[in-house]
Amino acid sequence: MRPFIFVFLFLIQVFSGAWAGDFEHIVVYQEDGRFAGWPANNGAWIFDNDEILVGFTEGPYELNEGHNIGPKEEQRSWLARSQDGGHTWHAYDPEGYVGDFGKEPLRLPLVSPIHFDAPRFALRMVGTAYHGAFDPRGHFFYTYDAGNTWMGPHSFGDIRRHPELEKTGMMEVTPRTDYVVLGAHKALLMMSARKPGVGGSDRLFVARTTDGGQSFFFMGWIIPPYESDEIDPDARVSIFEDPALNPHPSQVRAVMPQSFLNSDGTLITTMRRRYRVDEKNINRNWVDAYVSHDEGHTWAFQATVGDAGAGNGNPPALNRTADGRLCAVFGDRAVGRMMLTYSSDQGETWTEPIVIRDDFGSEDMETNDLGYPRLLRRSDGKMVAIYYFSTHEHKHGIFATIWDPADHL
Repeated sequence: MRPFIFVFLFLIQVFSGAWAGDFEHIVVYQEDGRFAGWPANNGAWIFDNDEILVGFTEGPYELNEGHNIGPKEEQRSWLARSQDGGHTWHAYDPEGYVGDFGKEPLRLPLVSPIHFDAPRFALRMVGTAYHGAFDPRGHFFYTYDAGNTWMGPHSFGDIRRHPELEKTGMMEVTPRTDYVVLGAHKALLMMSARKPGVGGSDRLFVARTTDGGQSFFFMGWIIPPYESDEIDPDARVSIFEDPALNPHPSQVRAVMPQSFLNSDGTLITTMRRRYRVDEKNINRNWVDAYVSHDEGHTWAFQATVGDAGAGNGNPPALNRTADGRLCAVFGDRAVGRMMLTYSSDQGETWTEPIVIRDDFGSEDMETNDLGYPRLLRRSDGKMVAIYYFSTHEHKHGIFATIWDPADHL
């Protein structure tokens, strides 16, 4: 931790907050010579009085062909806090948090069940195969004081040994932080798993706990691994003009979900999709929405939310506006753009994307370094999207954009 970085943070925020149309852009954390990224890998939470907490990965700046961040061994899991709804921020390296106990830490037993409905509760899920996370078994931390102190690391049990994961070889769990609280001790965790070391093989499943995190069980797939004898060969994802190229949904990577539970019990999950056509050496990336009407036991495709462009794609952030619409935010790395879209019918259809910002700028202008947003709603109805981005003035940092969705009716 380097406390001197905070001396000028407030002044940076004051002079970097800028209006672009309906959107107010604010620097959450940026320091020359450092790199910060991937809020969606880390999580974001909002508490009473619009106190906001977001996680991100922080490390040394290093010009590379890919992400301009230094070696994995020097990357750390940081937090940033705002106590005024996202206008000013304090970023720091927390104690007793992700990464402080080794790559595959000793996972502690829970001595008492977690109260998921505690007012300042937050859960941070950890897996493997992404920045700052290396544990193929998975583990988690939780807090009752809005992230000032954390308990953990704790275990998801032996969920990766479930027969459904073993029979398909999906033995590395790769969850980011996505959970839905159903009661004091009951919650659903949207998780993913992949074949060991096989990038892009992730598929989504639901884990459930009814005893406050003391045990977890595999409830079912959202997107199962591809099994040619178990699927409808006529079901295709329409992404190419040539129908013969279109894959079955379970042949497509599904990872990094973001879920929302409606008051009527309907559960909507948006997710990052990617399909590689090897013979053409291209990737297609987009965001899908799936729906469950039985607390996550079964799922059905609902709609394509938006196109995430060529290259490596981007995960979505999801929340509901004060007037009842769903709102999703995601990036297009191919063109250096952040976008949002709305649904007024519980995710069945989505508007054409609205550009939040397209002013990406970096030393090498590789626009793969952006996005991975989280999305929160303040008590006044304004939305706060938090993501990583780079401009010519503020390179490779964490940014927030605040807007009123009532402007987009």
